Amino acid sequence: MTAPAGRILGTEELRGGKPQRDAFRSLPRAPIHVLLDGVQRSYNLGAIFRLCDAMLVERLIVCGLSLEMHKRRLVQAAQGAQNWVPWENPPSAVEAVLAMKQSGFDIVVGEITSTSVAPRQFVARFPLCLVLGNERTGVSPEIVALADAAVAVPMRGMANSLNVATAAAILLYEITSQAPTRSVMA
Repeated sequence: MTAPAGRILGTEELRGGKPQRDAFRSLPRAPIHVLLDGVQRSYNLGAIFRLCDAMLVERLIVCGLSLEMHKRRLVQAAQGAQNWVPWENPPSAVEAVLAMKQSGFDIVVGEITSTSVAPRQFVARFPLCLVLGNERTGVSPEIVALADAAVAVPMRGMANSLNVATAAAILLYEITSQAPTRSVMA
């Protein structure tokens, strides 16, 4: 038998267990960078900002486009998280991956490959960079070739892929559960 669902918490109760805004930036973060390889849709970018905030990842790296932080759909989806997540916008995803690899990051692509493992089977090594690809074309082959591992959500239905923000949520939930630093709500 399961426990009853309880009551829905209000905004004040949700904020009560979190640090003050001025102390938030100094919180330890999970040693995870999320690199977006050509992700272009504003809704996906905003949702991934929000997700990176929720999982307290160290950095979001948006490659392959000039990031316009004032776009309405991005701002709506991010719900202010773009102000709290450390991020950068380098032009080349391949160069960013090479630099992280050189700095000791394990490079993990969220992509369906011949050697992909399911999120629950994946054993993370930190620091880790999770690379997520363009909505239509996925992670570029050059980055897949540089990766240390590939992880993919099993697709049991007729579709062959998930929305990038949905895939990011599933993958980051599993990866952050293995991280040495977890969010304040862990």
